[in-house]
Amino acid sequence: MKRITFFFLLFSLVTFSQKDTLRLKNNDLLVGRVESYDVGVLVFSTSYSDKDFQIEFDKITEIYIHKKCIVTLTKSRRRFGLVKTVKPGIVTIQTNKDLVETFKLSEIVAFQEVSEDRRKRFSGSIDLGYDFTKAQNKRQTSVNGTFAYVGELWVTNSSINLLDSKQDSVADIKRTDAKADLRRLISKTWYLIGELTFLSNTEQALNGRFTPNIGAGKLLVSTPKLYLGLSTGIAFNFETYVDPTLDKQSTETFLNASLNMYNFKDISLVTDLKISPTISTLGRIRTDYNLTLKYDLPYDFYIKTAFTLNYDNEPAIEGNQYDYIFSSGFGWEFNK
Repeated sequence: MKRITFFFLLFSLVTFSQKDTLRLKNNDLLVGRVESYDVGVLVFSTSYSDKDFQIEFDKITEIYIHKKCIVTLTKSRRRFGLVKTVKPGIVTIQTNKDLVETFKLSEIVAFQEVSEDRRKRFSGSIDLGYDFTKAQNKRQTSVNGTFAYVGELWVTNSSINLLDSKQDSVADIKRTDAKADLRRLISKTWYLIGELTFLSNTEQALNGRFTPNIGAGKLLVSTPKLYLGLSTGIAFNFETYVDPTLDKQSTETFLNASLNMYNFKDISLVTDLKISPTISTLGRIRTDYNLTLKYDLPYDFYIKTAFTLNYDNEPAIEGNQYDYIFSSGFGWEFNK
C-alpha cells in the first residue's frame, strides 16, 4: 500500500512539474498552460475550465513555465530560456546550464513559448474579400495571407496581398504585393535582416519589381503598449514594365521604421514606413507605407482593414507617381 501511495504521489509531482503554474496575489494557484502573453494580459488555459482565463499580469506574484520562452524585457532587452519564480515578484531566466539571470517580474514586457516541436513554431493567417456591384458589372477580389516562424535566434515573416478588379468598359486592375524577411538576433536589441520584396501593379504599368535587400536594425522602444524598430541597409532593384524599353536595374539605400501597437484588448495596429533613395542614379526616391488594423474575434477569427501606399517620383508613366489600396476582410489565423 505504501508503494502504491508513493507511486501516485510521484506521478502527481511529475505531472504537476510538466504544467505551467501561476500564483496570484489573492494566493490562488492555477495549473495548466500559458497560451499567450501580449503584454498586460496573460491568457491561461486549464483542464477544468471551458474558457481560457485572461489575467492581468500585475496580479501575478509567481510564474513557472516548463517550456523555453523568448522573453522581451523593459529597456528593449531580450532573453531566451526557462522562466521561474525564486520568490514573489522575482524571476530567473535560465538561458543555458551555466547562465541564470534574475529580474523583477514587472520587467517582463512579453514572452512567447518556443515549442520543442518545430512545427508549432510556425504561425499564419489568411483573409478574403469580395465586392460586386451591378453598375458596370464590377467584381473585385482580394486575398491576403501571412506566414511566420519564431526560433531562438531566427525570426522570419512573410506576407502576400492580391487584388483583382474587373468592370465593363474599364481596363482590369491587378496588383500583387509580396514580402519575405529573415532576421537574426545578434545582441539584446540589434539584429541583421535580409528581405525580398515583389510588387506588380497596373496603375504604374509595372509588370514586376524584385528587390532583395540586406541591412541591420535596432529595437528603439519597447513598452507595455508598443514597440518601435528602425532598420537601414542596401537594396537592389530589378524592374520590368509593360513597355520593355523602360526596364531597368538600380541600387538603393533604405531607411525603414516599424511600429507595433498592442495590448488594447482585442485591437492591434501595425504600421511601417520605408524610404528608398536611389544611389546608382541620383534623383529617384521611392516610398512605401503600410498600415493594418485588426480586431480579434473568438476562435482565432478576425476582421481587418489595411491601407498601402506606393510612391515613385520617377514613374514609368508620367502622372502615376502614386498607387494605393484600401482593403478590408474577414480571416482566420493558426498557432496564434
